[in-house]
Formats: sequence, structure tokens, C-alpha cells
Amino acid sequence: MKLPPKSSERSGSIDLNAFLDRPLWDLLDEVIYWIKDVDGRFVWCNLALAEYAGMSREEVLGTLDSDLYFNELASVFMEDDASIIAGGPPILNKPELVMAAEGVVGWNMTSKYPVHSADGQVIGTYGMSLPVDQTGQLPADYADLADLVTFARNEIRNGVGVEDLAQRAGVSQSSLERYIGRHLRMSPRELLQRIRAYRARHLLLSSTLKIGEIANECGYESFSAFSRAFKRRFGCSPGRFRNQKIG
Repeated sequence: MKLPPKSSERSGSIDLNAFLDRPLWDLLDEVIYWIKDVDGRFVWCNLALAEYAGMSREEVLGTLDSDLYFNELASVFMEDDASIIAGGPPILNKPELVMAAEGVVGWNMTSKYPVHSADGQVIGTYGMSLPVDQTGQLPADYADLADLVTFARNEIRNGVGVEDLAQRAGVSQSSLERYIGRHLRMSPRELLQRIRAYRARHLLLSSTLKIGEIANECGYESFSAFSRAFKRRFGCSPGRFRNQKIG
């Protein structure tokens, strides 16, 4: 897999020696911890985050949240980082929907803080995320949302649509729009498109399925529809993407 340049090679502004407790974070199996530069690229992460992503630590470094195939909700995480970089307040114990590499959907409690340079400038972020083991610890709204996303992922091959999500939630499509928008900052249609696209991206990288087979597996109407949608989101055709990353 070919990845972007390592963040430490690009930024040069975050002194990792200042984070003297980094080895301790590798001892925690369930807590994920990371340091990012001002562009949102991972400068460092603990082994738990790398394992969660299904990658080595070296593969994670230099990537963005949007580069990690399991993260259909990358825009939410990246917007929170950008807010902190812009001078916004730290984030403390925010319920956050996450998806592991193997497709498991769950909730974490996430906290993020700014990294400051010697002269007080914000030059990055660091944070930690802890799994919520029991959905009873979350408001019912969040548990219901996790069920919806799990349902969408499980049914993506069958062409699940917005109407199906609304029926699953027992609400009208307009109510579903407001509900998904409030929690995920996107429309139900966009959520389904992301789940479909990142599932396809994962299969291109990890499977030997033909591109037409991947299109069917991810619920696209046709090979051409898959190719157009993939190019809009990732900037190249599925075949070219596979060749660049694996070839």
C-alpha cells in the first residue's frame, strides 16, 4: 500500500519528545491515542489505534482520517480537529460513532486538545478515545443511530436506500434527514454513499474480487455507476486506484 509522506517529514513543527508518556499509551489495549499536525495528518498513534485501523503504526503515520478505509465519518472527526486548530475549545468526552476495520460499529467517548508551539501557536491536536462498552451509557438517540448505521452497512449490498433507513427508524424521511444531520452533519443519502464508497475502497485494497464484482457487492446499479461515483469521491477510477495502491 502506497501512502502519503510521513507527517513528521512534512510538518517538522511538533516535537514528539515533548510527549514523554507515549510508550505508556502502547500499554493500553482499548484506549486509542494520537497526535496530529496542523493539516490533520497523524504524527504518532498508539498501537491500539493502529490495530483498530487494521494497519501498522508506520502505515498510519502521515495519513488523514479520510485515508483510513474504516472511517466513513472522517469528515466529522476532521471538522472537530479544524475547529480546535482555529482556536475553538477542546473537546471533552464527546460521544462519537466509530467503525473498526472489520466493520464493527460502536461508540467511543472522545477528547481532543490543541498542541501549542513554544510561542503559543496551535500547531496540531492530540486526543484519546475510549470505547463505551454498554449502550446504556449513551442517550437512547445515540444507540438508535448506531443501530441504523449497522443496518445500512449490513444491507449495502442489497441497495439499501433512504426509505429503508426511515422504515428501520420508524420515522418519516424528513425526520430522518433532521436526525442524521443533527448527529452526523450529513444527509442520509450522503451517509449511504460514504458507506458504499468506503466499502468498495476497502475491497479494492484487500480482496481479489474483480471490479464488477465489487460494484455488485457494494450495491451499485452498474459498473459504470460505480466507476463514476468512485471517481467523484476519490479522484480516479477504481482500476487506477487499485493499481496505484497495490501495483
